[in-house]
Amino acid sequence: MLRILRTTSFRFTLIYVVLFAGAVALLGAYLYSATFGEAAKQTDTVIDSEISVLADLFSTSGSGMLTRVIRQRTAWSDDAIYMLIGAPSGAVLAGNLTALPPEALTAEGDFFNFKFEKPLVDAAGREVGIQQREARGKMMRFRASADAEQSYLVVVARDIASREFLRARSQSVVTRAAMVTIALGVVIGLVFSRSLLGRVEVVNKTARAIRGGDLGQRVPTTGSGDELDDLGSNLNSMLDQIERLMAGMREVSDNIAHDLRSPLTRIRNRLNDALQGDDKAKDEALRATIDDSEKVLATFNALLSIARIQSGEGAGVMAPIDIVAIAEEMAELYEPAAQDAGFEFVFITAPTPPVKGSRELVSQAIANFLDNALKYAEGGTRIELKVGPAKTGGAVLSVADDGPGVEPESRDRIFERFVRLEQSRSTPGSGLGLSLVSAIARAHGATLELQDGLQHKNDEGCGLRIVMTFAPAD
Repeated sequence: MLRILRTTSFRFTLIYVVLFAGAVALLGAYLYSATFGEAAKQTDTVIDSEISVLADLFSTSGSGMLTRVIRQRTAWSDDAIYMLIGAPSGAVLAGNLTALPPEALTAEGDFFNFKFEKPLVDAAGREVGIQQREARGKMMRFRASADAEQSYLVVVARDIASREFLRARSQSVVTRAAMVTIALGVVIGLVFSRSLLGRVEVVNKTARAIRGGDLGQRVPTTGSGDELDDLGSNLNSMLDQIERLMAGMREVSDNIAHDLRSPLTRIRNRLNDALQGDDKAKDEALRATIDDSEKVLATFNALLSIARIQSGEGAGVMAPIDIVAIAEEMAELYEPAAQDAGFEFVFITAPTPPVKGSRELVSQAIANFLDNALKYAEGGTRIELKVGPAKTGGAVLSVADDGPGVEPESRDRIFERFVRLEQSRSTPGSGLGLSLVSAIARAHGATLELQDGLQHKNDEGCGLRIVMTFAPAD
């Protein structure tokens, strides 16, 4: 429970409850002022108006007329309350009050609230009891002249018991509603915080398992599509990428140990033999060593490029690029080499929308595609470079040949690092060219697909087509 009370969601819920309660209080104060406050002001205005009328009547017609008018008004069945007292005798001359309220003696000329007893009568007019009521009034002293010894005390009031009962009832209802709102807000905060804490704890549990070495753990999602599900999906994508990178590191380490041990061993043995041979043998050993060293450096450079691209460092700035223009440059560069190798080079383009990417990396990908076709399309006669629009609005880049192709069961492996199929063992290479292309495609959000290529004119083999599909630019 203490942990739930310390959660951010519970604290935010309390803040929202306090703000909501404050807003309700302000709204209640406004409604109170607009209803009961205005009613109280209206009561005071009516009392002042009646006192003014009685004062004018006294000044023009005297005390006798004042007494008759008050007696007439007290006979009406409404909430008006009057009392006329002659001073200094103190005799009650008229009115429906049985006694002068004590509050009137200290508030002469000002408004005051007081309680009075009102008889209860039945339908026949008989008195059946006494009811305690609340009223608001004002007492004024009337004199015929400023130096007159005789004066009259006039009390004018209004019964406000019904209004005060409604006001007290409303205050009680608002207070109870505020208390229920706060209590309900706290309960909702506890329930919400408990639910949120449970989902966060699942993430923490997954993180602890991954920290313990279990990289296969993933954050479970509920499928609700809320922000926590989005967070879980993003974390799972990040974990997938981390697991791929870790697996790639292990694979690279194993492959480096396996594939580079042989050339390094050859270099060492060749140098040992050269130390014992003549000058000619030393020269041949040095030239062979330089060749092997260049191959090793090329392998390391390819691995470094793949690692930089996968980490995002080597992707550079992504901007809208023209795939057709890049393909034209690469076609001009490779067409002579293809012709020298005995291939017919075919370049096909169509109006293609720009895509978001790196010009350097896309050029590298096309170069690797064409290098792969020149190396492994043995016995073929044609290489095709094709660029066109994709059905989804992006761009499609493909390189095809009519060589022996790749068996369908082996196609998924050729994008792996250091993988060289049996038919390509005799061809120079490190097996990293298409791995680099795979990293470039992933950096661009593009997809790679292997298909059957061009049919050989002698119907030998099905060739190979590598298709790279780019998403449309934003």
